[in-house]
Amino acid sequence: MNDLVTVATFAYPHQVAILRAKLESEGIECYSKDGMTVQVDPLLSNAVGGIKLQVRHTDEERANEIVEEYYSNINDENTSDVDMEE
Repeated sequence: MNDLVTVATFAYPHQVAILRAKLESEGIECYSKDGMTVQVDPLLSNAVGGIKLQVRHTDEERANEIVEEYYSNINDENTSDVDMEE
């Protein structure tokens, strides 16, 4: 799993689930890092840098396109606590 890259980070587990489902529906295998830590103690989200949605390096470009497209279709209010990786 050393070839994983983070495409987005989230403060809450339910946010990861939505985008993860979208990426997986497009055939991109996803992983979440630090999700269990935040589920056990939500106050640790900032300490661990949030929940990271990761994909394989080979899927990074397509995943970033899907993430950008997804968030361009919803209003800014819903993305205020999501950081897209560059």
